[in-house]
Amino acid sequence: MWMAALALVLTAFGFARGAGGGAAELIPIKLGLESITKAERDKLWERVDEYATVDALLEFCGRKLNLQRRTWAAVSPCVEVRSLRKVAGVFRAKKAEYVKAWETAFAEPDKKKTMCDSQKPKLAEYTRILDAHISEAATMCSACIFC
Repeated sequence: MWMAALALVLTAFGFARGAGGGAAELIPIKLGLESITKAERDKLWERVDEYATVDALLEFCGRKLNLQRRTWAAVSPCVEVRSLRKVAGVFRAKKAEYVKAWETAFAEPDKKKTMCDSQKPKLAEYTRILDAHISEAATMCSACIFC
């Protein structure tokens, strides 16, 4: 999933003092793009591009996965909204670009059918992979690593 990479590096928790100077308690925090290294951001943007390509192909061939909505729900517990919006915006722009390219290259219905039929085995595999990434991201964002 396009946000799985972000969730992998952003799941973290911090400590805060209770009101009145009490003992430290564990509180969840949300991290953002600035919280990861340049290498991790580069990998994230690479994954966003890969996922946009696959999602565009799936949608072009009639398979809508609602990838962005499902990913947002999976990682929103551990990622700042501002970072989610930025990644989602890049994802949407890239996906639109790829869908347009597929539509241009395979404008004729016969060409589209032939191409989609040839990709059918891969489409099922891509769907399984993306579903697994979303599930993994949701699990990671909901796990308490200090419990």
